Amino acid sequence: MTGNRRLVSQATAAALCALAVVLASIVLIPAQRAFAAGTTYYVSAGGNDSNAGTSTSVPWRSLSKVNAKTFQPGDTIRFEAGDSWAGQLWPKGSGSDGAPITIDSYGSGTKPKIAGQGTVGDAVRLYNQEYWEIRNLDVSNAVPTGTTDGSKLGDFRGIGVHGDNGQTLHHFVIDSVDVHDVTGEVKWVGGSSTGNKPGITFVQGWDRSKNTGGIAFLTGVQDITAPGAPTLLDGITVQNSTIKNTSFNGIVTKQYAGDAPGAVYTGWGKRETASDSKWKPYTNVTFRGNYITQANTPFGCNGIYITGVKGALVEGNVIDRVGVSGVETNMADSVTVQHNEIMGTHLSSGGADQNALDPDIGTTNQLFQYNYLHDNGDGILLCACNSAVKFGSVVIRYNVITGSKRWNIHMSQQTGSVAHVYNNTFANTDSPTMVSGGVGGKVTFTDNLFISGNAAPEFRQQSSIVYNNNGYSSNLTTRPSSDVNAVVGAPQFVNAGVTGPYGDENGTRLATAANFALQSGSVFADSGATITGNGGLDYSGATVPIGNGPEIGALERGAPNIAFTDTFDGLATGALANGTNGWRVISTNNDVSVVGTPSATDKSARLTRTIEGGGTDGTNLARLFSTPLQGVVTIDAQVMRNDTQAGWFGLPYLYNASGAPVVSVAFARGEIHAYEGTTDRVIGTYTTGKWYPVKLTVDTVNQRFDLDIDGRRVLNDAAFRTSMPGIAKVAWYSNGGERGAVHVDDVRISRGTEFGQ
Repeated sequence: MTGNRRLVSQATAAALCALAVVLASIVLIPAQRAFAAGTTYYVSAGGNDSNAGTSTSVPWRSLSKVNAKTFQPGDTIRFEAGDSWAGQLWPKGSGSDGAPITIDSYGSGTKPKIAGQGTVGDAVRLYNQEYWEIRNLDVSNAVPTGTTDGSKLGDFRGIGVHGDNGQTLHHFVIDSVDVHDVTGEVKWVGGSSTGNKPGITFVQGWDRSKNTGGIAFLTGVQDITAPGAPTLLDGITVQNSTIKNTSFNGIVTKQYAGDAPGAVYTGWGKRETASDSKWKPYTNVTFRGNYITQANTPFGCNGIYITGVKGALVEGNVIDRVGVSGVETNMADSVTVQHNEIMGTHLSSGGADQNALDPDIGTTNQLFQYNYLHDNGDGILLCACNSAVKFGSVVIRYNVITGSKRWNIHMSQQTGSVAHVYNNTFANTDSPTMVSGGVGGKVTFTDNLFISGNAAPEFRQQSSIVYNNNGYSSNLTTRPSSDVNAVVGAPQFVNAGVTGPYGDENGTRLATAANFALQSGSVFADSGATITGNGGLDYSGATVPIGNGPEIGALERGAPNIAFTDTFDGLATGALANGTNGWRVISTNNDVSVVGTPSATDKSARLTRTIEGGGTDGTNLARLFSTPLQGVVTIDAQVMRNDTQAGWFGLPYLYNASGAPVVSVAFARGEIHAYEGTTDRVIGTYTTGKWYPVKLTVDTVNQRFDLDIDGRRVLNDAAFRTSMPGIAKVAWYSNGGERGAVHVDDVRISRGTEFGQ
């Protein structure tokens, strides 16, 4: 098929052979629930505010008309594509559970533009509202006459979600937006005021700092002298979006603490201890599949800044040439940062850091894994560095860190903090350091692979640092003497000289890092120490171990590969014979054929079922694996129903070696179904005649899967129906009394990780 729509969860291995898709529409609904119907309102630059606004023929015209309306649960506000508005979009009202209020576009053309032009704090604003979804807008908020010295920077955001009513506000989804050119001021928590410049000020404290940028989730109080109860946010998602050239932040979450002059201190946003009862964090936060860059602003200072959060997932983002830190967590608990590609992080606006990842002050239960960090000023900063905050815990594992200019991993841990660093690959040509910084807390290094073109990089050695069973290139003269189980030799990487491809707006290219996998025969293969609770998967999604023991470094030997792929384009039209291209075909009394749909040069397989036949397998197109696929396996396909019948078609089903269905996706009776555990969930609706990209990312080690449909995550970390240590069969089929027809195209089964695992 043709087309260039970006899929959210582009594979690391799949990046080696991108799957093109046709634009398709899908209406997503929560499991077992349809959104309540509301009124749809239309807004067009050619409209009139005296119109009813309830159809494309009588749209409203202005933002002021929209802002004056209190919308009801289930309502939708649609702006016409290709049009633009200056000022602030702030519609009123709240949705409800199962009936959010949605902002979206209509018509063809570029995304509708909302340009704050530096005249409002937020170009798109929500305040003490909940259950909102914002999609397909182009948002900016730059002073048109800004100067390079920062004199026109201000308290600006692209999209701002605010609250101060002392309640818990739920469900904020920002999806497929483009936020760019936000000239936010730069305010730092500490530092020295001698570094102040136009637009840049230091020693601002917690509440007054880092509040500007592309997309911000901020809560406060109505009276700083009588703060009352905290306002909490629950259920934040930002996905599939681009955030470009915004300052201070790309995306930020921040809870109020009460440390500004004259304020009563609350401590809601800060933690004095790991169990601090005053700490009142946001919950259920997901930032997924975004492209963030600050390449064309001198004031960008954080890609993603997560503070005041308990329970967050940051995955599959490309963070490109931002200032100070790619992803920083601060005063946060239970955060997983995985499958991100971060590159080109640099010094900016007086900040001291230039790291890809930073679990910072007051962070516990942080898990940073499966990230590709290349060509940054610094790789990883462990910065539990506040002498008054003596706690912190983080696991750093299965990351590939290459091309760091200054520090590879730098520690600034206070006594009481603990960091476990294992199975990472640090490969560098000339950085003067490898493990650097002062540390009071305990840091353990196990099974890491340290490779450097510099024969004498710094390895910090003191009693609070434990080195055990790490690998070192044989040229290193400064490897730590305390590592009595050190393994030394040449790494024998697949291709250490790789120079791309790298991620961009189309998604991560994490598979590039698979070039740092070991070749068979490497001294570091099978040489790792066994680590309990290591997740069971390496950077690429391969099972650990492959051989007699785990490897040293982030990747098991070899690299991800494609197990099977077929576009059907090279086959003759007509009945598809069993065994063709490795397909197992059953068509008893029915039909499985190659057809010229969508076109004579872009064919697909059609399954048609009109009568009983084929037994349990029914009308079936399947791929069998005599050696079941293990680890992380990705199954991609395009599917379409263009019939008017209601039969149940598995699109696809995955089976274990005993023949039991383990992961099940079906199109039936106008609905898209998927089993989550043993429960059949309705996760969407489909339109007859529309193509839908269906992507399953299956983890046979941890017995979980993700499901993306039309580039949107609809199930995340879902349980199998039953146990499956390996995938023995993938089938598109229908059986029994089910009737109808479906098309299947662009099938691709790959071994290697998706960002969602």
